[in-house]
Amino acid sequence: MKLRRAAIRPFRLPLTRPLETAHGRISERMGWLVELEDEAGRCGFGEATPLPDFGTEDLASCRGALEAAPSACIRGDAEDGPPVPVERVDRRKAFPGTGVPCARFAFEAAQFDLAAKCAGRSLAGEIRDRAGEKGAPEASVAVQALVGGEDPASVEERARELTAVGFEAFKLKLAVSRNARDLGLDLERVSALRSVVGPEARLRLDANEAWNRDAAATALIALEKFGIDYVEQPVGREDLVGLKWLSTNGAIPVAADEALLGDGLANCLEARAASILIVKPAAIGGVSDSIAIWRRAREQGLRVVWSSLIDGAVGRAAPLALAAGLGPADEVHGLGTAGLFAKDLAAASDLGRLDRRGRMPVSPEPGIGFEPEIPVVTPRRGSHVKSHAGQGGARSGERSSQPLVDRAGADGEIAGSDARHDQTPVFEVVA
Repeated sequence: MKLRRAAIRPFRLPLTRPLETAHGRISERMGWLVELEDEAGRCGFGEATPLPDFGTEDLASCRGALEAAPSACIRGDAEDGPPVPVERVDRRKAFPGTGVPCARFAFEAAQFDLAAKCAGRSLAGEIRDRAGEKGAPEASVAVQALVGGEDPASVEERARELTAVGFEAFKLKLAVSRNARDLGLDLERVSALRSVVGPEARLRLDANEAWNRDAAATALIALEKFGIDYVEQPVGREDLVGLKWLSTNGAIPVAADEALLGDGLANCLEARAASILIVKPAAIGGVSDSIAIWRRAREQGLRVVWSSLIDGAVGRAAPLALAAGLGPADEVHGLGTAGLFAKDLAAASDLGRLDRRGRMPVSPEPGIGFEPEIPVVTPRRGSHVKSHAGQGGARSGERSSQPLVDRAGADGEIAGSDARHDQTPVFEVVA
């Protein structure tokens, strides 16, 4: 199997309502759909949807990396050389360094999707085989809902909607106030959520680096009465000492999330800073790297929860397949985010729908199991993330100050005109 064409297309996916986090407000997700086509006309798809305030590259850097990679992967070292067999494509050569994880993830996810389609098996089956595991992947995966709402009333409203859909596990973002970190308000919000979902539902919280160690310890004690499964990233990603202290002494288990990005991954695992790892393949930088983390976690007896960067349907397909292919089968994963989107990259109305047990079915069809579609949305100016600068969210130097310059339209906007929704690539390399 040899690659003959690579293309990227921009998209913008508005959320049904803004999502508040300690890093800032997210009202839409923007990125690039990656398409790799082999000589037989089969196509593999990947999605690059950066989230700079979380610690990934920005849109401009992501696009630059995606445009630079295909030529080397399709033609090899020779500019006019023959197509390169897909199994010989060196992803690390195409994307040197660790600075563009979303671009690396998208390209490799497209490779995995294409390989699975060539083999006639699901993406979960392809991942399970690559990991050297025997047997079939799980047919469904238990997932949690991400609950929004800045105040108790809005949390209650959203929780009722999600409970009616069939969710049995829920995650709430903490420290979302744009004015100040307010533990009292967070306690009211968590209480509201627990009152709606009942005492048996699994409840998780995400602080997104909002606290220092002392504030986190105080918060965990106050939150303990609500029966919390764990709190994600209560302290800054560099504070592995604080994270480990909380993991050992905190009133509630804590999980590493942002701490796993870039060079932090090796340091976090070496320090055993947390016994729970929230693994986002798009933030880690690829499917292969995610499999490697899963192996290391299994060796060390660590708990792995697969999650996404609030990605579109194509981006969610890989972590869902990892959860189905590698498990653990009894874990609840952070993949119930389809309902956040007003528009998505899939036309299938049942994509992301749950069964009666709060589980998400995994497609048995080859590859990701659906044909992506870029939706038509109303043009809109402005950033997809409004940062809470100076309020303990993402750190300086990690937010992009560069506008995206689209060489196809030079208007600084991604998916910024209806003309771009005709599925025509803005960048394409053909062997």
